[in-house]
Amino acid sequence: MLVSRDIAARADQMIASCGLDSLSIFFSSQSAGANSLTYLFHHGVSEEAQHAYKDGRVFEEDPFTRVVDRTDRCGRMIRWGEDRLDRVADRATEYRQFINCHSVDVVGAWVQQVLPEFFLVIGAHCQPTGGRKSNVAHGLLEHETAAISQMVISQLFEEILAGAGGRGTLQAALAADAATPDDAAAKLSSRELEIAQLIGAGKQNKQVAFIAGISEFTVENHLRRIYRKLNVHNRAAMTAKIFGGH
Repeated sequence: MLVSRDIAARADQMIASCGLDSLSIFFSSQSAGANSLTYLFHHGVSEEAQHAYKDGRVFEEDPFTRVVDRTDRCGRMIRWGEDRLDRVADRATEYRQFINCHSVDVVGAWVQQVLPEFFLVIGAHCQPTGGRKSNVAHGLLEHETAAISQMVISQLFEEILAGAGGRGTLQAALAADAATPDDAAAKLSSRELEIAQLIGAGKQNKQVAFIAGISEFTVENHLRRIYRKLNVHNRAAMTAKIFGGH
């Protein structure tokens, strides 16, 4: 899979707008005994560095995928220098040797768990000279990597559906869900379900607003409508009714 032109164009624009020098987008699979890496997009990353990171198995030591919350499917930007990342990175000898050898000044990475032990990673970097890292627009970077990650996952979904048996598998799954009586999720609009999923993943209203590109006030209005439709009165009850049974 290679990212679409729209995704590549938005990534290039983000690099320029945020003050980055290089960017990598890839899938990292960390199943027991079957670790693998699939590159999707590069900007400013040498072929030598790409080869060393993948074929040299440096990605197996990448600290970013090791600190992500395994229960969070929404993804988040992890900045280089965060305490919990530092604790893991300090022990990642080969990873540190790699970034030093290839002159990579790591800014951070957006990490999203698509499936258990299967991650989408968008790594952002600067060159270690000229103090460029201090000028990175972190707020814009977080917003754009979140948007790009959803574009990548949407493309992946579309390609799976277009493959042999993909659409039939989806239709069978939808038919099974439709046969479930009193399905709470079916009572919600697609936007309301998106809000509920983010809340169920532990996001606060401010975070939901940021990811969904709406105001906190709009998030609160969506929640009130969801509560009425499901006949619940709080976030915990809403999450349990939709995702944990009635």
